[in-house]
Amino acid sequence: MSPLPPGSYSPPNDRWGSFTKLVTRLPEGSVAVVDRTVARFHPTLIPAIEARKPRAIIQLVGGERAKSLISLQKVLAGGITLPRSGTLVAVGGGTVGDVATVAAHLLKRGVRLLQVPTTLLAAVDSSLGGKGAVDLVVRGRVVKNPAGVFHYADETWLCPELYATLSDAQVREGSIEAWKMVASLDASLFKRYVRTPPKLEKLVKDARGLKEGVCAKDPYEHQGLRRVLNFGHTFGHVLESLSRFKLSHGDAVGLGILWALDVGRHLGITPEPVAHEVERALARGPGVLGRDRAAEIAQRAPLKDVVALLDADKKAGANGELRMVLLTAVGTAEVVDVMPKTWRALWPAWTRGARP
Repeated sequence: MSPLPPGSYSPPNDRWGSFTKLVTRLPEGSVAVVDRTVARFHPTLIPAIEARKPRAIIQLVGGERAKSLISLQKVLAGGITLPRSGTLVAVGGGTVGDVATVAAHLLKRGVRLLQVPTTLLAAVDSSLGGKGAVDLVVRGRVVKNPAGVFHYADETWLCPELYATLSDAQVREGSIEAWKMVASLDASLFKRYVRTPPKLEKLVKDARGLKEGVCAKDPYEHQGLRRVLNFGHTFGHVLESLSRFKLSHGDAVGLGILWALDVGRHLGITPEPVAHEVERALARGPGVLGRDRAAEIAQRAPLKDVVALLDADKKAGANGELRMVLLTAVGTAEVVDVMPKTWRALWPAWTRGARP
């Protein structure tokens, strides 16, 4: 039997250690995609890659602008001489990892991918699970992730020294993504987190373990099991886009979770005590932003823009229904088709920053 092509699903191969040590595993003649800000904060990073004699080092400006067709073209052009047996390494946050994943899938119909997440958000979430995507501009609004691929990393390098320069805001948004998985997948772990907030390395390991437990059962989303990982993302992506990405992804997901709890309560799916417990834990634990921040964004948005973004969401149904992840209990979630009239009924309260 022939070997599976690069990017096919396999259990994650996580390696913890310093970047200067792990980079010696990088084959000569590889292509590196590096977040320019990370390179500036860690001046030994580029020389360490250069010592491996790469074909190219492509530096991108991180943040949502990295997930554009222009950035993808830049990476593809830089990797044009990479053979199919070659390796592409992504060193950066989730957006750099996303565009590199798409490029690794397209170059020579698939090359080997290494992920080096440099943000907590990327470490706990986006560097695991094989997904990569780019954004598109539709009617003047950026739509998140409508064009993407599945391409699993062969290895993920987790380098604690790269997280030492993260701001409090970056730690918060990564922590929100981790708590999201705990709240929707593991009740006992959630209770332990409420009692004693975890240290960074444990947070990363727990979150990656929970996500892999879901991905292993449905690596290519054929069964819909992975949808549970999108808790908070439906309206999180809307708020992120409406803010023109001034609101970070992690903070947007946190606010999206609050709105998902509201939808669940409104439909009688999420019990009031569960919603209250999760909302309080997110405020005290990772420090989710207040509802007034979501209201500021929602107040300025024409409703037609909200509808357009929801219609363009890859999780939306053919008849405008939203396939939302709603909690039925702490640690247990289900995917529910939510009709537009439901969120429209809650919209006035959301624009006031109120809990409906």
